[in-house]
Amino acid sequence: MLIFICNSVSKTASGQRLAWYECACGELLLGNKANVTAKRTQSCSCKLRALRIKHMMCGTPEYVAYTNAKNRCSSPKTPCYKDYGGRGIKFLFASFKDFYAELGNRPDGLSLDRKDNDGHYKKGNVRWATLQEQAQNKRAKTSCP
Repeated sequence: MLIFICNSVSKTASGQRLAWYECACGELLLGNKANVTAKRTQSCSCKLRALRIKHMMCGTPEYVAYTNAKNRCSSPKTPCYKDYGGRGIKFLFASFKDFYAELGNRPDGLSLDRKDNDGHYKKGNVRWATLQEQAQNKRAKTSCP
């Protein structure tokens, strides 16, 4: 939300009036008055910065593990759903931030594993594990790797 402070003495190249505004985050913004009035400009872009920061880890091994585990538990169209969500395994992390706070950076060569294979993806039951650790921690019969 932008709060009008005062008019500017300058105009855009096309003659549009500019004004100074204060964003809810405290940032000052020299904004196009018509755009602010029409609500095409509603913040200093602090919301955009927050979104970029929130998703800075997209594509990282940690974020890929997070989204894959979440999808295995919640999307019936996902391969292996029947071995996870289909048998009652739930993904209980409220956000990627919570997931990352629990596990931290994924060490090279390790992948996401649940300590209790019949338990949910939740705090205290997830770890980064080697393939050998995962092989020792799986159900007798599964159709997923």
